[in-house]
Amino acid sequence: MTTTDTVTEEPTRYERDGDVARVRLNRPDSLNAVTPALYEGICDGLERAADDDARVVVLEGEGRAFCVGADMENHDEAERTQKERREYVWQAQEAAKAVQTHPQPVIAKVQGYAIGAGAELALSADFVFMGEDAEIRFPEVSIGTYIGGGVTYTLAARVGQARAKELVLSAASLTGSEAADEDVVTSAHPDGELEDAVDELAEELAGNAPIPMEFAKEQFGRVGQATRDDMLTAEAEALLACMATDDWQEGVDAFAEDREPSFEGV
Repeated sequence: MTTTDTVTEEPTRYERDGDVARVRLNRPDSLNAVTPALYEGICDGLERAADDDARVVVLEGEGRAFCVGADMENHDEAERTQKERREYVWQAQEAAKAVQTHPQPVIAKVQGYAIGAGAELALSADFVFMGEDAEIRFPEVSIGTYIGGGVTYTLAARVGQARAKELVLSAASLTGSEAADEDVVTSAHPDGELEDAVDELAEELAGNAPIPMEFAKEQFGRVGQATRDDMLTAEAEALLACMATDDWQEGVDAFAEDREPSFEGV
């Protein structure tokens, strides 16, 4: 039986439905524009999902947009001290890193807009599902500021350095369909089908063994930083660790018995 545990706290909401956790940006009146409290809420939600042993996390926005970036109405840098500026910048970086390094897969569901910091958060996820007519853009250089969230890594990893550079330096806008065609995001869907597509992938991932998924996510995160021999060694050690789990035996038994496995994460 599926149970749902919901905690409502501004400016984010955390929900747990079976093996799937949802971290929802909850500032719909401002199109989920980022604030220090929102960044903190994202980190708290992801930490709770890990503590709850959720197998998949969906990162989404309430209302008409995923996230439109900085809350410009409350973003007067002139009134911030240098210490406050530094804290804000690093909160943004830590929130993106929390998504990127979360032990289990994270799916970003992007409707409406993912702009600036919103695009940075979306691309931090393992999978990005967008509405076909949604918009993703990195406008920072066009307004005198700079990108964050590891975009120089995450975007370049998706589309190559030359195209990533072009998208950032031109501040070009892409629709969901265009972004999917270029592999900026995973896929694009009509608005009425976006939720179902995300749910389908979340359920599919939740049915996999969580321990090897965690190994895979961690090791893919090292691509470009470790040598081939390092990765061969890491894969071998991960495989040996998986072979010592109950889930490995369950997978072997299920295959032999021609049935779906039921993994417990042990």
